[in-house]
Amino acid sequence: MTLHLWQKKMALPTLILSLVYTASFVYPIYWYPVGGGIKFVCEIINYFTWAIFAMDYLVQIKLAPDNKKYFKTHIFELILVAVPFFRPLRALRALVFTTQASIRSRKSLVKSIPLVMTGAAFVMIVIMGAAILDIERTAPGSNIHTPMDALWWGLVTITTIGYGDKFPVTTEGRLVAGILIIFGVAMISTITASFAAWILSHDAED
Repeated sequence: MTLHLWQKKMALPTLILSLVYTASFVYPIYWYPVGGGIKFVCEIINYFTWAIFAMDYLVQIKLAPDNKKYFKTHIFELILVAVPFFRPLRALRALVFTTQASIRSRKSLVKSIPLVMTGAAFVMIVIMGAAILDIERTAPGSNIHTPMDALWWGLVTITTIGYGDKFPVTTEGRLVAGILIIFGVAMISTITASFAAWILSHDAED
C-alpha cells in the first residue's frame, strides 16, 4: 500500500475520531464540574484516539519512500499528535483528503477551500475556547468564566475583530490567543486568495 492510498483510506476514520476526540476533550471543560464517571470515560476516549493517531503517524512514516525526509517535512503532523489541544485539528487534514477524494478538478478543489477553512474555524473556536476557559476560569481578574464567554472570545479573536470585552489575563491564555489570532489571519488570507482565484478562473473562461 502506498502512502497516498493509506491517507485517503484513513481520511474518513480520522475525521470521525477527531470529532469524537474534540467532544471528549471539551465536554469536561464546558460542563464543569462533571461526575467522576463521565470524566473517566472522556479520559479513556482521549487515550484511545491518541493511540490511533500515533499509530496512523507511524504507519505514514513507514510507508513514506524516504522516512527521514518525511519526518523532517511533516513536523506539523507530529505536533498534531503530541500536543493535546491540537489533536482535533487532524480533522482538517482528514477533511482535505476526504474532499480531494470526491472531486475531479483543480477548480473544484479551489471551491472547496472555503468549506474546509470554515470547518477548521469552527473546530478552532470550540477547542481554543475550551483551552482558554480551562486556563482563565479561576484566574484573578479574569473576565472569561462561562462557556459562552469562551466561545464569544474565540469568535471575535479568530475573525480578528477583537472587541476587547473578553480577553485573557494569564500568560498561558495569551499564548492560546496568539495561536488563534495567527490561525485567523491565515484563514482569512486563504479564503481571500481562493476567492480571487475563483474570479480569475471565471475571467479566463470569459
